[in-house]
Amino acid sequence: MKACYYGDTNVGLVRSGNEDAFVIQRVGQGPWLLAMVVDGVGGEAGGAIAANIACRCIREHLESIDSENSAEVLQAAVVYANNSIYERHCNPVFRHMSCVLSVALLNTETGRMDICHIGDTRIYMLKGGSFDKLTVDHSMVGYMEEKGRLSELEAMAHPRRNQISRSVGSEPLYLGTDYIYSRVLMLEPPCTLLLCSDGLYDMVPSLSMVPILEEPTSPEERVRGLIDAALAAGGKDNVTAMVIDITE
Repeated sequence: MKACYYGDTNVGLVRSGNEDAFVIQRVGQGPWLLAMVVDGVGGEAGGAIAANIACRCIREHLESIDSENSAEVLQAAVVYANNSIYERHCNPVFRHMSCVLSVALLNTETGRMDICHIGDTRIYMLKGGSFDKLTVDHSMVGYMEEKGRLSELEAMAHPRRNQISRSVGSEPLYLGTDYIYSRVLMLEPPCTLLLCSDGLYDMVPSLSMVPILEEPTSPEERVRGLIDAALAAGGKDNVTAMVIDITE
């Protein structure tokens, strides 16, 4: 199994700074690919700092991964990141510092992918013409969209769209917590994964994302196409996108 990938981030057209961050790299000595998108909670002091702490902590925790118990190792990495951010709340300037994230740990030998997720960043999979969201949104509007009470376009325009119910660093966490949404999938190539922040899917509906993802171009060109589409739609937030092609 092969993985060809690219990720990028853009400040957008409205914000003065970028609170998004991402990591996509090989980790450990084996067949492990780490991919994550992190979004500092908008409007709170330290959002960008929280996002960078999360990236650093998770990357460091997984650098020596050699365990077959990848789900527990990945959750431990997210718990470590969460508690590292929470510890900084002793400084009043950063008492609300947090972020949201979606993390995937892929074994390119077996096709196993472990996911840990908190908040409203997203992971999608495009396979055989089907475009499926692999994460759940920890927000009221996201929940209503997932239950079919709101259409995608209605959810995109909802005034409470960005109000989240969970974030990384808002409270201490421990191994085994169900605060972290976790799942395991066995990938069957060919398929394409998309990890993104809300700056993409709040601006670009699925019907517009899929044709870009289906283009017979490199992951880099498709990431550029997705970010350009978000900017063309107004670029109201930071935009981060990551495309991973899984092939035989």
